[in-house]
Amino acid sequence: VKFARFPHICKGKIAFSYHGDIWVANDDGSNVRRLTDNVANEVNPRFSPDGRWIAFTSDRTGNNDVYIVPVEGGEPTQLTFMTVNDNVQYWTPDGERVLFSTDRGDFVWGSPFYSVSKNGGLPVPMAMYQASFGMMSQDGKMVAFNRNSARYGRKHYKGNSSADLFVQNLATKEIVQLTDTDP
Repeated sequence: VKFARFPHICKGKIAFSYHGDIWVANDDGSNVRRLTDNVANEVNPRFSPDGRWIAFTSDRTGNNDVYIVPVEGGEPTQLTFMTVNDNVQYWTPDGERVLFSTDRGDFVWGSPFYSVSKNGGLPVPMAMYQASFGMMSQDGKMVAFNRNSARYGRKHYKGNSSADLFVQNLATKEIVQLTDTDP
């Protein structure tokens, strides 16, 4: 497969986006299956910690929203319903919530991460000012994130859009900046 994107691996399986759909395969490349078949662009698949679900981002309704689908296949379930973009980042370690970045919130230039229950319901913001990409530690104590979108398309980019790395302790809410990309 050429041009597969956004791979994620868990328990001997790989999920990825190819031609705008979500696919899953064994980690040796065998047993490739398409999980979604839609004209929408579906990207950023992320396995739940138990490997039973895949959360992904889809623009089926005109903007990006968060969906989940069983790894074995089935009809995807929409979890967010906002008219702005919601983009899957990761799962909480207990597998009960999906962490996502979003354009919703009180700030003009960004929003904190939000999480939504895998069973649906209202999304809940995290206690941070702004986040774009990131993930939660496996023990659920820390979140690593960028405040703005990384410029991964340009090697050695050091301009004012470079993405610094931050870590937040979820118990104390303290945020520490780990990198300083200011030229």
